Amino acid sequence: MNKRVLCTAAYGRHLELYDVTGPALERYAHAHGYKFVALHDRLANGRPPAWDKVVLLHSLAKENELVVWIDCDALPLEGAPDVAGALTPNRFLHLVEHRNGRDRIPNTGVLVLQGGDRSCAFLDQVWRQRRFVHDRWWENAAVNHLLGYRDVGGVRPVAPSRWRSRVGFLDRAWNSIPDDTSPRPHIVHFPGVPIDDRLRELRHHAALV
Repeated sequence: MNKRVLCTAAYGRHLELYDVTGPALERYAHAHGYKFVALHDRLANGRPPAWDKVVLLHSLAKENELVVWIDCDALPLEGAPDVAGALTPNRFLHLVEHRNGRDRIPNTGVLVLQGGDRSCAFLDQVWRQRRFVHDRWWENAAVNHLLGYRDVGGVRPVAPSRWRSRVGFLDRAWNSIPDDTSPRPHIVHFPGVPIDDRLRELRHHAALV
């Protein structure tokens, strides 16, 4: 395997978000040598749309050396470097762990997977976490659970995990959210707020790109 791919997904009203972020995502992909894949058809029938991410990532991890996912409500900013340069060796998964008060919460809105069997096995386990199918964080809740995160007076990694030692954590510049902003972001992300609010913020930042 020697291919690199950047992917996202959008349907319904999320297509309005993609209208803003899609061009920037495609520019970022092409600037750094990634094939760009935007999913607009459902894959995880019978589950909420967030689970399509797991199906798509699994298929791409089989065929590519590096797979980058960026949510459609996240926007790469002008001059953002190649995230591949921020990766730690010998880690199959990279993402940002946000800190908010006593919480330490990994965020799958931006993530990087090394292609191959380990990533596919992890995604298989994420899919099997049926208790989180309708959780408010969907697949993100399943990922956090597998990495040993529990809410014990604040979300933190306290449970044993066979996966956590092989995970690398990116600087929050790669997934700067309103509750944990980076002073010098590469990607701004607006999860968990009404779509109209996301659109306003994304359009503002897109105008600066």
